[in-house]
Amino acid sequence: MFLRTLDNKLTNQIFYSFRNFPKTALSFSATKRLSSEDLIQIALSNVKVKKPGDWTRVKEFVFAHESNRSQFYGAHNIDGIIMGTLGRIERLDLAQSYLKYLQSELTKPNLATLGRYLRLLYDSAKDKITEAQEQEILSICMEIQRNNSILDSRTLENMALPLSLTKEWQKCFNIIQEIKRTSSVSTTVYSAVAASAFINNEEDLAWNLLNEVLSLDKLPLSVAFLSYIEVLKKQKRKVDLVKLLTFFKESEMLCHEEVVNGILKDFNVGQKTTIKFSGECQNCLSKLKKLELTDAEFSELKEVFFKNAIIGKDLFIKTNPDEMRKFQQFVNSMEQYDVVLDGLNIAYSTGVQKGPEVFSRKLCSVISHFRQQNKSVLMLGRVHMTRWPKNNWHYIKKNSSIFLTQNISQDDPYLLYCALHSGKNTIIVSRDLMRGHKFLLKERKYKILFNRWLSQRQYFLSYVDDNGKASFRIPPHFSVMTQKIDGIWHVPYIPEGNGTLNESYHKTWLCFGRGFGSN
Repeated sequence: MFLRTLDNKLTNQIFYSFRNFPKTALSFSATKRLSSEDLIQIALSNVKVKKPGDWTRVKEFVFAHESNRSQFYGAHNIDGIIMGTLGRIERLDLAQSYLKYLQSELTKPNLATLGRYLRLLYDSAKDKITEAQEQEILSICMEIQRNNSILDSRTLENMALPLSLTKEWQKCFNIIQEIKRTSSVSTTVYSAVAASAFINNEEDLAWNLLNEVLSLDKLPLSVAFLSYIEVLKKQKRKVDLVKLLTFFKESEMLCHEEVVNGILKDFNVGQKTTIKFSGECQNCLSKLKKLELTDAEFSELKEVFFKNAIIGKDLFIKTNPDEMRKFQQFVNSMEQYDVVLDGLNIAYSTGVQKGPEVFSRKLCSVISHFRQQNKSVLMLGRVHMTRWPKNNWHYIKKNSSIFLTQNISQDDPYLLYCALHSGKNTIIVSRDLMRGHKFLLKERKYKILFNRWLSQRQYFLSYVDDNGKASFRIPPHFSVMTQKIDGIWHVPYIPEGNGTLNESYHKTWLCFGRGFGSN
C-alpha cells in the first residue's frame, strides 16, 4: 500500500500532539503496546476525520505513537485493524469513509478489511436492512468469491452473517458446509441463518439448525428466537409460541431476558416472577416439579460416565494403573452411601494457607453434620491427608469410609462415579462445578442427564462457624428448566447483565399464567 511521506510540518504537528496528550495515556513501558482498539480511538480523538483524505493522518499518528516502537502496526495490517476497531465502536459512517479513502489511494482492501466491514454491515442492518445495504453486501461477497478460489473460515463467517439478511440468504448453507471442511461453525452464524430461515418461512430449516447447535454442545443466540417471535406476531400465530417453549423445555436451556421481553412486548402474555425455594411461583402459586432421572436414565448415565470419564483416555493419562485397579475393586465391593465428600475440596474451601489443623477440623465438621443425621458417609481424599493431626484424622476414619488417591491423581471423576454407583439419592459435597467432566460425556443427551442429576444432588459448603457447625448451599426443591405445570408454562431466563448466575438458586422466571397453551 502506498503511504505518503510525512513532511516536516506534519511531523511537528504529530509530535506536538504527543507532548500535549494526557500523560496517563502514554505512561507505559516501551515494550508494552496499547490495544489496537485503544490506539485507534486515541488517533481518532486527535485527528478528526471529516473527509477520506484525513485517514492518512490517522495512520501516521498510529505509526508514530510511542506504543508502536516495535512497529507492530504497519502498512501490512493497519487497514484491518482500523476496520476492526470501527466495527467494535459501531461507526459504519467512518468505515464507509475509510473504504472511500482506500479507493482514492488505489489500494485494494484485503480480506481482513472486507470481512470486518461485512461484519459491521451485519451488525448495522440486522434489525432492518435497506435496499442499498443489501446490494452492497451482495456486491462485496460476489467480489470476494470472484477474486479468491479458497477462503479461510473467518472470512466465510464474515460473509455468511450479512448474506443471511439478503434475498440470497440460502447461499449461507453452502458457506456453512465450506466452513465445516476446516473448522467448526460458530453459534453466531448458526443463529443468524436460523433467524433468516424463520423470517423466510422455512421453519423446519430453522429448527434443524438450532438442534444442530445443541448437538454440538452450544447454545443458540437470542437473535434466532427473537426472529421467530417477530414472525409469529406478524402472522398472528400467538398459539405457536408453544413450539418455542417446548424447544426450551426439551433442550433444558435457559433463554436470555431479551427473549422474555420480546414475548411480553409482542404478545402481552405472561409476567416476570420469582420462584420460592420450595418451588412455588409467586405469580400463579403453582408449584414447580423436581424432575428426577428414571431408573433407566440413571443406569445409562452411570455406565456412560464410567466409560468416558474413568476408563477414557483423559483419566488414564493422569492415573497410576495400580490405583485404577484399586479403585475398581473398591467400587465393586463398596456399599451404598448417603453422602460422598470431596475431602480436599472441603478442606481448602477457605484457602490453602490455613494449615492441616484448620483443614482437618473443617472436614470433621462436615462429616459430623451428616453423621448427626444418621447418614453414611464416604470421603474421597489424597494420601497426604493421613499426615493431618492424629485426633482429627482418627475422627474422620471412625465416622466415614475412606478412599485415598495418590497426591498427583485427578480425583473428581472418582468422586462422581462413587456417587453414581451409590444410587440416585446420594448427596455430593464439593465446591467444584464439574464442567470438565460433563464435557467428557460428549453426547448432549448425557450432558443433560448429568446436569439434571448433579444440580439436584450437589451441596456446596458455605462456611463452618466458630462452633464447628457447617452450613451449605443446597439444591432447591424444583428443577431449573422450562416446565408446564397444570397447564401453566414457566420459563427460567438469564437476567440482563448477569451471565453467571451467582444466586443461591435460580429465581428469575416468566410465568404465562392460566389460559395460554393449556389445551
